[in-house]
Amino acid sequence: MCSVNTEDKILNASIILFSQKGYNAVTTKEIAKEAGVSEMTLFRHFESKHNLFEKAFDKFVFSPKFKALFEGLEWDLESDLNKICSSYHDILFKNQNIILMYFKNEELNPEFDATLFKFPNELKKLLSRYFEKMRERGVIQENPDSLAISFLATNFGLFFTFLMMNKLTFETDIQVCISNYIRIFAKGITCSM
Repeated sequence: MCSVNTEDKILNASIILFSQKGYNAVTTKEIAKEAGVSEMTLFRHFESKHNLFEKAFDKFVFSPKFKALFEGLEWDLESDLNKICSSYHDILFKNQNIILMYFKNEELNPEFDATLFKFPNELKKLLSRYFEKMRERGVIQENPDSLAISFLATNFGLFFTFLMMNKLTFETDIQVCISNYIRIFAKGITCSM
């Protein structure tokens, strides 16, 4: 039988509570209670609530596998974008509690925002580099940064739509939507011969 270590218990409890109540509404005392540890133990492991959030975010959201995905692309626009898009949606759905937590925060917190936006900002850089290389290969002509932002915004919108549709009990296959979107996006940005 595998036991969960203390740090993991605290991280798991924090994500549950942050997603239910929002970052600002949760206290370290509540997190410690949920994790079954003392508040002193929580601080011994994480020093502060913000540090705890950053560690939880890194563990649950940012995935080194995502960087590796960009190293193994085929340089076929539609195929590559399908892989990137599917992986991005996997990460979004696995971490929907963290994303929903953000929308529950009523107060702006620059430190919190910087942590939360670390993954999309990193992904934008990876996408921009990919689109720049595709432009160098003569596949596309558009601005790489604009394409990266459009790609991320549309995919986040698709993810959020599916979160809401699920609550409204519409039945649609997200993979079909992703494939259709990628086909249209790739066709729209590909250079005409």
